[in-house]
Parts: sequence; structure tokens; C-alpha cells
Amino acid sequence: MTKNLGVIPFVDKKEIIGKEVVDTSGIVIGKVEDVEVDFETQTLEGFMIGKGGIFERLGRSSNGTLIPYDIVKIIGDKVLLTSEINE
Repeated sequence: MTKNLGVIPFVDKKEIIGKEVVDTSGIVIGKVEDVEVDFETQTLEGFMIGKGGIFERLGRSSNGTLIPYDIVKIIGDKVLLTSEINE
């Protein structure tokens, strides 16, 4: 699976939910809990990140964190980001 999955018909939510999200430092910031989609434009907007990474250890994942799709580098075994997340 690669980054060009922005169009809804190519997004299999089941394949993405549960994947670890890793920033450019190699830090696991959490796991994908949900996928945010814009149905009008039929594009993937981002991922809701929850427990399982640095945000959980910092106590910041209770409500989830939205990771915008434009900072996703690639989706494979893990979701790799193009930058660090500083919240």
C-alpha cells in the first residue's frame, strides 16, 4: 500500500486501523484508531491516533490525535510520517 490512497475507493479501513504510526525519528507515536474521510471530495483527510505510542506515555492519547494525511510518507506495515509530531 502506498501514499496514493487518497481516493476513498482505494482505502480499506480494515487494513489501516491498528497500524503503528512512526515519525521521522523512528518514534512510534500511536496506533491508527480511525480514518478521517472527506466524502464530498472523496479524499483521505487523516488518521485518528490513539493508544500504543509516545502520546499514550505522555498521557495525550485519551481523546485521540488527528494526523493529517498530507504528512504521511507511506503506508505499509506501519504508517510513516514525513515529519515529527510535536504536540
